This record gives sequence, structure tokens and C-alpha cells, in this order.
Amino acid sequence: MALGTAACSGSKSDDTKPNTAASSSSSSSSTAPGTTTSSSAASSGPEEKLPDLTAAQVVTAFAGKGYQCTTDEAYETCAQGVTSIQVLIGKHPRPPVISLQATGVAAEAATKLSDFTPQALELAHVNPRGQIADWLKQQQSKASATTTVGDWTVEFSTEVGSDQPGAILTLTDKLCKVDCGAE
Repeated sequence: MALGTAACSGSKSDDTKPNTAASSSSSSSSTAPGTTTSSSAASSGPEEKLPDLTAAQVVTAFAGKGYQCTTDEAYETCAQGVTSIQVLIGKHPRPPVISLQATGVAAEAATKLSDFTPQALELAHVNPRGQIADWLKQQQSKASATTTVGDWTVEFSTEVGSDQPGAILTLTDKLCKVDCGAE
């Protein structure tokens, strides 16, 4: 059921090179270590850094926007139409795993997911949400992709031959050290 939520794969950082090519040519000046994505400023200007929300606060934000929220094992799922968010429940300062999903034929679901992502990341107070949303738009023709943005490992995938086809965007908090995934 939660196919895209086991996002704690041990892949190395081969995921940062292809998707930042457009902005890497302008990032030749060296800044502080670990800020490789800071130079890809969006045309809308710098985005406001939002304070971290707990899993319960994220669910409350989605419920306040009319999403139907339910608990399923270790995740709280809030759904509206063909889109949903799954938030790993726990006592962390922010959810260690957030999974955005859109159901349907892969190409259509990927478009719906791309449309849903900016609002969902803002409601969940994910930083830097604009860079993640922009990266996702660049993945529309792919079956899967992975990158790192800020403190998040970001994975995009599509489900084709399953009972629930669609597109999934999973964010895993790289700073989480304990109880960081569903067991």
C-alpha cells in the first residue's frame, strides 16, 4: 500500500549531478560546504523559510484545507481527490518521511503530482520547497529519479503495473537519526 514510502535506500550521492546542470554553470563561485543547491534561485525570488512542523501539525494543516485524514500503521494519510500525502508519525521535530502521491496513468499522475507539490510542501513547511517543486517538473518524462535538496533526500517514482498506478514523491529527512522509517 505505501510502496514509495520506504525511501531509506543507501544509494550514494550520484543523485546530485544531472538535475542541477542548468544552474551549475552559474555556481562556479564557492560558498559554504553543503550549499550546492543555493545558487539555483527561482524566478520568483527567495522563498520564505518556514518553521518546522511536527507530523501532527502537518496533518492538522491538511485537514484544515479539507483533506480527509486517516491513520494507517505508522503513517497519517491525508487525501483529496487523486492526490494524497503520507506523513510518518513520530516524535520528531519534523516528519522524517513525507510522501506525496497522485493516482492514475503514470504521465497524468506525474502532472497532477507536479501541480500538487508546491501547495503540499508549503502546507508541510518543507524548506526549500521551491527547489524541490522545480526539480520534480524536470522529471516528468522519467520513471524514477533521486536528488538531494537541502536536508532532504528526494525520490520520484511512478507505479505502472500495480493495483494503484500513479506517481510518488518521497522526501526523507537526512538529519533524522532514530526511528526514521516505518518498520
